[in-house]
Amino acid sequence: MVKAFREYKPVQLENRGKLSVKQSVANLLATAGQEDWDGENALAVSSRTVEIAVKLAGLLPGFLAPPDVSASPQGEIDFTWDVSENAMLTVSVCPSDKIAFAGVFKDLKLYGTRPWTDVFLPYPVQFCFEMLKESATPKTGGQ
Repeated sequence: MVKAFREYKPVQLENRGKLSVKQSVANLLATAGQEDWDGENALAVSSRTVEIAVKLAGLLPGFLAPPDVSASPQGEIDFTWDVSENAMLTVSVCPSDKIAFAGVFKDLKLYGTRPWTDVFLPYPVQFCFEMLKESATPKTGGQ
């Protein structure tokens, strides 16, 4: 099965991009803010999870393309970047005030969970963003 990936176009997430991501997050409270929102016993996305996800959106680095934003049946909010078959990352805001991440960058697979802090992104998540950027950057000079 061949998976089609959208073309990755890094843009500055300053102002409009971040506002758009924040609005997508806020909209999840209306669409997934009640138990069983998917008709399959999904947990509700809480206002606290939305609050953290909005803050996370404000901390996204400017070199990333805007992520796809969605709710999961576990009550999480997921930020997903599908750059290519060999470069993808999902960062999830969990109801337990934790950030979970899972990424594939060529042959490297990274995943884990870290506590949320309002001050900065956890270092492993920052590292994943750098790996995503590196994976998306065309190689030149005979590589």
